Amino acid sequence: MGVEARAKVLPGHQISVEQQRLMSVDGLLPSKVIRPSDAQDAARGLRQCDLVPARVVVWGGGTQMRLGSVPRGYDIAFSTAGMSRLLEYEPADLTCRVEAGMRLSELQAALAAHGQRLPLDPPHPQRATVGGMVAANANGLSRARYGTVRDWVIGIAVAYPSGKVARAGGKVVKNVAGYDLMKLHIGALGTLGVVAEVNFKIQTRPEAQATVLGHFDGALPAIGAAARLAREYLAPSAAIVIDRHVLWACGLTADWRWTLALRLEGYAREVDAARDLASRVVREAGGRVEGQDILAAFWDAARDWSAPADEVVLLRVITPVVGLPAVMVAVPADAQALIQPPSGIVDLRVPATTAAVALEGLRGAAGADGQVVVLSAPPSVKPSLDVWGPPPPGFPIMRALKQALDPNGILNPGRFVGGI
Repeated sequence: MGVEARAKVLPGHQISVEQQRLMSVDGLLPSKVIRPSDAQDAARGLRQCDLVPARVVVWGGGTQMRLGSVPRGYDIAFSTAGMSRLLEYEPADLTCRVEAGMRLSELQAALAAHGQRLPLDPPHPQRATVGGMVAANANGLSRARYGTVRDWVIGIAVAYPSGKVARAGGKVVKNVAGYDLMKLHIGALGTLGVVAEVNFKIQTRPEAQATVLGHFDGALPAIGAAARLAREYLAPSAAIVIDRHVLWACGLTADWRWTLALRLEGYAREVDAARDLASRVVREAGGRVEGQDILAAFWDAARDWSAPADEVVLLRVITPVVGLPAVMVAVPADAQALIQPPSGIVDLRVPATTAAVALEGLRGAAGADGQVVVLSAPPSVKPSLDVWGPPPPGFPIMRALKQALDPNGILNPGRFVGGI
């Protein structure tokens, strides 16, 4: 039968009971683990899995593993932990090339040594990997000011079940060579291929930072103030509206019904001017500005709130900014909310017992122009929830791409939109 013969034994290494528990996904456990050392090794490993065929779930730092539908099966944990090097870094060109398993905190530390950074702040950067960030399109709280993952990726290398590695983009900011495979894999949740390397453009770190807090009696005035500031030249790098429960979870003990938190960055004189502007806008919207010092841990906790480590149901509403008032009307009274008004994002923690009802109501409020997805849910609840909602109009193309790149359906089977 030659090289195309079906394998009889699962590839990979044996896995301990404790490792199985740590790498479980929605209650499913892997039988073996594969830890490739580079892009070519990853492609070889995927080819071995495809010959069985063995169902593969790709693992980075595990921070986004609650995202997605319950897998149809799980044989192999495909870990990128052995692919964690900074391959190239050109400070003068503001570019770098990184293996997918590198922790984001380690990348940021290497860039900070040269006064630079990647302005993406996905949750739990000490564990989050570059590849996981790209696969899950995890952007953090700064997307309205600095854009999303796709705005900073300039090149990519992907390993496929065919045993091949495809590369797209390049090492320079202005590059239009080849098909735009980068956007194809950003946010695809590893269902089309395993991201092995990523090229980024980066930026200089800001000279100064400051935080402005304003508290409001209602959510909508706070949302309006944040939306207005996002249109200014001195726009905040992050603007969130949170209820009192999220405020407490972020380390502040004040009993404010709704809080608008603004992170300001730039040159020192710009930050001073932005602080004055933000304070004026908050007051004009009916809020009260607080002058207390804010610990850096506040923003870390706010960033991580939308990727919970505990077994909670977390819903994300994505809507045009003009649709936020209608969505807020549909927010259940017992929900906890973190809102990014400039991006039209509303993250909600809701009780498991009422999650299905809340999901239906929010999808009705978001309408055809919005989307509501389940970011996290306990294994006991997730099968009863429609994680992604109706497939988009372009779903037949998505399904055809899946068939072309992963014909045996081994990669994260069933976890993405429409059961892909």
